[in-house]
Amino acid sequence: MEELCRQARDDDRLTLTGKNRWVVNSALYIHQCGFEHCAPGHQFGPAVRDHYLMHCVLDGEGDFYVGDQQYHLETGQGFLIIPSMVTTYRASHSAPWYYAWVGFNGADAKPILNQCGIKVDRPIFVFDDARKMEQVILTMSEHYGADQNGFTAMSALYGFFSQIYQAGSHDKGFRYNLLDLALDYIHKNYSYPITVESVASHIGVDRSHLFRIFKKELNVSVQEYLVKYRLHHSAYLLVSTPLSITEVMYSSGFNDLANFSKQFRRCFGCSPREYRKRASEGPVQINGSPKNQI
Repeated sequence: MEELCRQARDDDRLTLTGKNRWVVNSALYIHQCGFEHCAPGHQFGPAVRDHYLMHCVLDGEGDFYVGDQQYHLETGQGFLIIPSMVTTYRASHSAPWYYAWVGFNGADAKPILNQCGIKVDRPIFVFDDARKMEQVILTMSEHYGADQNGFTAMSALYGFFSQIYQAGSHDKGFRYNLLDLALDYIHKNYSYPITVESVASHIGVDRSHLFRIFKKELNVSVQEYLVKYRLHHSAYLLVSTPLSITEVMYSSGFNDLANFSKQFRRCFGCSPREYRKRASEGPVQINGSPKNQI
């Protein structure tokens, strides 16, 4: 593996492909894979492919052209070439890219790409760790071919998709979206002593990655979202139930009355008791559910 890794970095191009490939599963199979250190301004295309082909930029930068769209890509980004679509890609003159590519096909290819959030109208994806992605593709390369262990190569292919999926490229509407999973966990467990760490652990990512997802999609930190969700739930209980202030506090995931009152006042401009009193004198808009307030 280390020798192959050194070869990939030292040589301009390393391609592993074969017509006599061992197809473990006809629903998804590897067509080719490789690495290339491109010369400044190196271009491929316009051209079409008869299979799906994904490029991952491991270093440097360049441009990808499909239809009337142009995308500039840097380290940690990649692009998808869809069968029969005319594409062109060109290395930067000042910082030519070093990329890896993986070609594949099969009936499961399109559904997997959809789950990762990569589609015809969104052919760009991201990944968090260029070195880790390089190792995954090197493993795929090492075990790809008719005389190699096709199961290990396919395992690496799924690991490749996993790297892209975990980086958050996948469609916001996909049911297993990381943000949706995190929100679902918070909405179901806010009354328990959950933390940012427990939310991250539940969905299988580290705390910093979860923070980036929340800031990108909601423009708040995970902790801010959790506290606000609890506070708006407590406001809802104050208006819609006869629970005592202490009962509302515990039911909303807080365990210290002084801290709860302080956080509540900061959010609503009054104490929980004052909020309930105002609600008894006239309508207090809470839109029926704390979810609508976040």
